[in-house]
Amino acid sequence: MTLRPLIHLAACCGLALLCGAPALAQSNYPSRPIHFIVPFPPGGGAESTARIIAIKLSESVNQPVVVETRAGAGGNIGTETVVNAAPDGYTILLNTNGSAAQPHLQKLSWDPIRDLAPISLVATYSLVIAAHPSTPGKTLAEMVAYAKANPGKLTYGSSGTGGPLHLGAEMFKKAAGVDILHVPYKGNAPATLAILSGEVNLTFDSLVGPLPNIRAGKLRALATTGTKRATMLPEVPTVIETGIANFSYESWNGISAPAATPKEIVQRLNAEVVRIVAMPEVRRQLGGLGYEPVSTTTAQFAERIAAEYQRYGRVIKELNLKPDQ
Repeated sequence: MTLRPLIHLAACCGLALLCGAPALAQSNYPSRPIHFIVPFPPGGGAESTARIIAIKLSESVNQPVVVETRAGAGGNIGTETVVNAAPDGYTILLNTNGSAAQPHLQKLSWDPIRDLAPISLVATYSLVIAAHPSTPGKTLAEMVAYAKANPGKLTYGSSGTGGPLHLGAEMFKKAAGVDILHVPYKGNAPATLAILSGEVNLTFDSLVGPLPNIRAGKLRALATTGTKRATMLPEVPTVIETGIANFSYESWNGISAPAATPKEIVQRLNAEVVRIVAMPEVRRQLGGLGYEPVSTTTAQFAERIAAEYQRYGRVIKELNLKPDQ
């Protein structure tokens, strides 16, 4: 064999080794801890969801899955952390439908469709509309009647502008034809303290936060926003049942990764999450938060995010919502 064919053969072998390197690295995934970013303050349903999934994922992949809360700017700081992370499967995001709304409220460095790789939906949940006992109206219908007669007098607190709770409340206001002042707080904990103290009249929240205070008589549940009554509050009517037709609202928690994460790793994580969400123990834990456990394919989750991105764009424009509202 002459020198030229030998050089060509060596080059081809080297190229084959280089091409095979990423596949080899992916086959060893994961070989170190995975960082699971929650873009909201500690103590909320998002963090609880992440910890439930993280424990089972860690057991499955035999590596630590470290839950980190990086709150701020309505979830944008934590989301941006994941978007800018190395796309290697070692940084993942617990995201919500709020990520599909934020780009319509303010100029961001990231896009929920372009810059994130959907892994799977994890849970969906309706909200409960709860009132401080001093709030006028014993029922939702009575509260709405008072709000119509006294525009801008009632207030509601949320965990932040552009988040799932804020969006649900604003959509309810339009459906009910009422003017209720939004008071944003930096997370669920201060928003909960605000309503318990009577600083605000109402809250629109996932069930897990207000439920103990509802059962203790510290808050009054007026309605839930799902299409059917909540299992944990079967005595409380839906908004539709109270006479506000065609209104329902559902939020969700899901998991995503940086957009350029290799498909093999995204599919591996999807398979793990789908298996974990199907576990009876996990379903009980998520149910205890007032959530409905749900998993999807990556394509199904991508379709949902895209559809809600369009929906919230229309809603935010129609309601003329601003970042400071």
